[in-house]
Amino acid sequence: MQKQYSGPRTIRPIGVASLHSIAFSREILYAIDKNRGFLLEIDPKTDNTTVINPFQTNEFIDVTGLALWKDTLWLTRENEVYFCLNAIGNSSEGRRKWQHFFTLPYPADGIAVWESTVYVTCQKLGKIFVLDKNTRQQITGFYAPGIGFENITVQDEELWLCDREEQTVYCLERATGKVKFSVLTPFESPTGLAFYLDINTGERQLYVAYAGDELYIRDDPNSEKQYELSKRDRSFIHPLYFYYNEQEKYAVSNVFLIEMSYVEELEPLDEVFLEDLEWRIALPSETHRQKVREISPIGIPFTEEI
Repeated sequence: MQKQYSGPRTIRPIGVASLHSIAFSREILYAIDKNRGFLLEIDPKTDNTTVINPFQTNEFIDVTGLALWKDTLWLTRENEVYFCLNAIGNSSEGRRKWQHFFTLPYPADGIAVWESTVYVTCQKLGKIFVLDKNTRQQITGFYAPGIGFENITVQDEELWLCDREEQTVYCLERATGKVKFSVLTPFESPTGLAFYLDINTGERQLYVAYAGDELYIRDDPNSEKQYELSKRDRSFIHPLYFYYNEQEKYAVSNVFLIEMSYVEELEPLDEVFLEDLEWRIALPSETHRQKVREISPIGIPFTEEI
């Protein structure tokens, strides 16, 4: 029996080493594998992954930013911004012709396009460049909210950025660059983000790409020590859920449950009588961002004071 697709899910592209930047075009997700130079077409329902530039992988190595506007592909590599006409969809020409658009004084990281405006992030300058697509001139610039490598996307009147070092997603006003709110990502090293439009419900879901490595137990039957701890690439795309309360000025992201234990180990000592001894610890505070679900004793019962 075929498994039915029931909604947002973690997307794990097959054969990918390092995802940098993602973009949706209708039901299809496009992404860049920076290390291998793959331009990827991904089915978010099945994880099926297709390399659509098999003869141009060298040209796409070190590409960090990707954006789509209609059938035009926008890219950033080193200090340069490029675009490729008729790059995706039924009008794709197979071999994509890069056309130079703009040069930054320092490396360009992420890119987003909205109608006639192009947005480019630059970590070295801590800035978002706002460029005119028709004149190829800079219109203005905004301060980048984070300190690390940032990728960017546009959603209506908002700019959305993810910061790899701060593990944070920022929402900015598109006209002014003012930060509206920010939320933490549930995983480390976010490298791209994009909104998916569900044509059945009309709702938009934010997806964030992550690229890093993970520890695993490597089984090597030819080694004296058969099992050893090693690292391997880990890249996936995960839906980011968030809630923003504009009146109370707070925002929260994916909910998760933490279980923690506080245990004080007492070494055997000479018998000493201590009169009216109390042992006190502070409990986690109740805020908009966190709620204490349950407290239970380990060993001697305690008294909770509120």
